[in-house]
Amino acid sequence: MGGCVWNEVAHAGSAGASPHRSGIGGAEVRAKENALVYLSAPRVNPPLHRLLRECPVVVTGMGAFCGAGTSAGELWQAVLRGESPADWLPEELSPAGLKVVGIRATTPPLTRLTRKLDRSAQLAHAAATEAWHAAQLNTHPVAPERVGVFVGTSRGAVGKLVEACAGGLQPPSAACDSSDPIRPAHPQRDGCKPPARPSDAAHCSLANVSGMLSLAFPAHGPALTVSATCASGAAAIALAAQQILLGTVDVAMAGGAEAPLNPLVIAQLHAAGILGHDENPRLTCKPFDAARNGIVLGEGASFLILESQASARRRGARMLARLSGWALAAEGGERVGMDRTGASLSRVITESLAMAGVAPAELGCVNAHGTGTLLNDLAEANALRLALGQAAARVPCASTKAVTGHCLGASAALEAVICLQAIQTGHLPGTTNCSTLDPAVRLNVLRASRDFPAVQSALSVSAGFWGNQAALVFQPA
Repeated sequence: MGGCVWNEVAHAGSAGASPHRSGIGGAEVRAKENALVYLSAPRVNPPLHRLLRECPVVVTGMGAFCGAGTSAGELWQAVLRGESPADWLPEELSPAGLKVVGIRATTPPLTRLTRKLDRSAQLAHAAATEAWHAAQLNTHPVAPERVGVFVGTSRGAVGKLVEACAGGLQPPSAACDSSDPIRPAHPQRDGCKPPARPSDAAHCSLANVSGMLSLAFPAHGPALTVSATCASGAAAIALAAQQILLGTVDVAMAGGAEAPLNPLVIAQLHAAGILGHDENPRLTCKPFDAARNGIVLGEGASFLILESQASARRRGARMLARLSGWALAAEGGERVGMDRTGASLSRVITESLAMAGVAPAELGCVNAHGTGTLLNDLAEANALRLALGQAAARVPCASTKAVTGHCLGASAALEAVICLQAIQTGHLPGTTNCSTLDPAVRLNVLRASRDFPAVQSALSVSAGFWGNQAALVFQPA
């Protein structure tokens, strides 16, 4: 596709050359004596913008499975109620000596394909099945080679990997010997470790979820896994939309899956100092509140069925909304935290709105990343004020992570479902546990759900470790 976003490095040659600046097709060019200069085309690419207008990418199905609900509908009702299901995690999920709060999902339905996979894959299969059926792809199918799978995850099959390491790294004498037909060894009874299994080679791969989904539905186009830390789900959705615009696929299953409630991940996040604490587990996560002190981990999966408008019309599928804009970037300054000024994230927000053709004053609502950490909530608030200008004081903004938990790579996909439900129903969720808004936030943070008829656009913001940032814009179909 022509007119892609490009960056090029050039050398400004002759000695004594004076600095100058010129415009080439909207790009800025700087030259200095004996210096490298960067030629940057506008980040919002006009041909891509026009192509998206001419060939809209629509949502025809959605599914979710997490601690807040086992379907997209249950998730939506939970965020409208604004009740956090957070509770103390059992000892087997917590590192020794730590008392940790989390939001657990129920056990999803298992199939022959998923029963031995990582829990993240099992959650993904449940959410993807709901989305697939909602899009009526089971009754009005598309050729499998025209269907792609795009999965976002931060940690991958971390539970399965930990389990495999426990046995695979043991000396043969310590591994359970199951060859005795009379009394095969048992890990709990005999104190041995299960040996590594041949299937672990595939089940522990980062591509285990995308591969499983490509087999399950069937989807024989690209089956890709994206890891952009906590922005992974949004990155997968954006990548899927790009592939539809390129004509690689007509339909894409896109979203995220994560099952980080295990001692390894919890110990790492505890060491990083970002887990929240409160005597009442349900009050632990409090985004934008003056007393916030950290995140509550959750687990879950969510998927959208994205489709070219032409394909949806051919199938007679119901179009729930349009994905009208997106932007992805790396901040380039922090490994764990965010740029406190919000400048980089504000650029991502601005680019996504520009692609969608939505002015800040026209924006209907914002689903904020809003994790409940002291510094990152302020950085995000700064970014939203920079991007939205005077409209930031008016546009309704909420974080739903006190209800879902922070599901890492799945969070953006879950929050995309929440944005779609807001557009569909004309209701907006509130920010659970934000009882005293931090005065430094200076946003129109909704504390409780409210009616908001005719939501014409919804912005979802995501950010993660290593400076990963993303924004998605949805509008009515």
